Amino acid sequence: MANAREAAETEFRRFDSDGDGLLTADEIRQANVALGGQGASESEIEAFIESADRDGDGTIGLEEFVGLVGHGRHEKA
Repeated sequence: MANAREAAETEFRRFDSDGDGLLTADEIRQANVALGGQGASESEIEAFIESADRDGDGTIGLEEFVGLVGHGRHEKA
């Protein structure tokens, strides 16, 4: 089984629909819709972006994504 980082990298590539190495809010919303729209609310998506976007550029790079979800910190308690 893949470790947490490998799993996070796989998810990142799946969500990065344009392949530019960055996740935008729209790409995250599209992924949420593809998951049936039941994965996260709009406010949860915004909170996810805010918590992951360490450099403040409005997008989430691979390392930012792995840093947040690669350790299970994104999961609800």
